[in-house]
Amino acid sequence: MKHQILNSKVLFAVVAVSAIAIGLFAQSGWKAKAKAPQLIKGIMLPNTKPLVDVDFTDHNGQPFGSDKFNGKWSVLFFGFTNCPDVCPTTMQTMKQVKQKVADAGLWSKFQLIMVSVDPERDTTERLKQYVPYFDPEFIGLSAAVEQTAAFAKNLGILFFKSEATESGSYDVEHGAALILVNPNGQYSGVFSGPHKVDEISQDLIKIAKSGYQGASLNLTDNATGAPITTDTSVQANQTSSTASQPKSDLVFDKAWIRPAPPGATSMAAYFQLQNTSQEDIVISEVESSSFDSVMLHETIVENELTSMEHLENITIPAGQSLALAPMGKHLMLMMPKTALIEGDSAEIILLEQDGTRHSTVITVKQGE
Repeated sequence: MKHQILNSKVLFAVVAVSAIAIGLFAQSGWKAKAKAPQLIKGIMLPNTKPLVDVDFTDHNGQPFGSDKFNGKWSVLFFGFTNCPDVCPTTMQTMKQVKQKVADAGLWSKFQLIMVSVDPERDTTERLKQYVPYFDPEFIGLSAAVEQTAAFAKNLGILFFKSEATESGSYDVEHGAALILVNPNGQYSGVFSGPHKVDEISQDLIKIAKSGYQGASLNLTDNATGAPITTDTSVQANQTSSTASQPKSDLVFDKAWIRPAPPGATSMAAYFQLQNTSQEDIVISEVESSSFDSVMLHETIVENELTSMEHLENITIPAGQSLALAPMGKHLMLMMPKTALIEGDSAEIILLEQDGTRHSTVITVKQGE
């Protein structure tokens, strides 16, 4: 599979415009009929917006109409099953969020819904394998591309396919925000990335305890209802140093491979690299006998739109470290030759430009 370099700067600017909505709402002079709870990370919209009516099908093959959004708060995530990093990271985060909210006895007021941005490949059977893998109560939805695009755009979420490779494979760039739909089936709030378990959990608990159902304003001006987002930036890789210097000039630490949901054709590997030598180490290629191909990738999050970019190489500066972590730089492991489950291991070999090889064995597990 040839590498993909995704170019979406123009669309990033479109999504960024939604941040202006905060100022517009503040100047509108309108007051909500009900007071929204003060949230840590989430933003409740003063002006709710009805959802675009779409004939979705859930992962069990059952119709999912607009009435299914009534009665509970819905947390919507837009993703796709072939995504090796952003989507499983977010789904795992929401699994932990659900557990914390359930521990507080309040999850019955919520439902988590993943809307596929790749309905051409995300069949009902594929979604049925993928979504319940994270939690049996999570819901997966799909519809025709045009309908899904209209539904997403109404919520300020953009998605589009990258250019396909010669083999026909492609990636999908998509908005990373979590969308809140109130129990009346109206777009009511947003969580911009990065998504943190404790922040989202506390906010959902506040919403449930407050009894708030979402504001509803009767605006007379031509309000857009665009989602409110805050400026986000890619989390920087954190560096660390060790007190004792190992003998090897490139040391692997905190390494793990994310378990692949059923039907997934790719996995992701993460670890920290410590360069104990006096010269920069440049990794230009990766090999593994356990996969058809391995590539250096980086997840880019800009103005709530996510994309994956192939990296020609990565540099670990002399005496410093570099972290490959979820939602950042990572290894994309394509087409495992045999099914790898938790507890299995795979050898990963990093190659420098001069041919020097650095090998390690990484275990499949849920994370460090």
